[in-house]
Amino acid sequence: MVIEDAFDVAAPIERTWPVLMDVPRVAGCIPGAQITEVIDPKTYRAQVSIKVGPVSVGYKTTITIESIDDATHTATLNVQGDEVKGRGGIRAKVVSHAESGADGSTHVTLYTDAQISGPIVSVGGRLIESVARKTVAAFAKNLTGLL
Repeated sequence: MVIEDAFDVAAPIERTWPVLMDVPRVAGCIPGAQITEVIDPKTYRAQVSIKVGPVSVGYKTTITIESIDDATHTATLNVQGDEVKGRGGIRAKVVSHAESGADGSTHVTLYTDAQISGPIVSVGGRLIESVARKTVAAFAKNLTGLL
């Protein structure tokens, strides 16, 4: 499943980009996400809870920063996780790109290619994209508050 989304942050890229690349700090802006362990500067363990339709699931995930290009403000992260109850999992590659907006803001685009398995797909599969968009909107609002 590919999900593409974008949002604007009312802060200049010089302030926004370093925060976006600070995974432990920015994870707190994602509803239902919490960093549980910093393995090294590019690898993190996290707990993620999500509700899709009537299904609520929790994942134990590992987030790995595959690449960061500060010149182009582009980063690629890999997320791998197993559902806490062992009934499914998620594998995702997330590419984020930030650029300066016309009014001193920052425009962020996200490209996510995810493979999701388990009850969340069978029960709430059609709703996943909608929930992802709502989560990104909440993340953008929380990030603006953080900045």
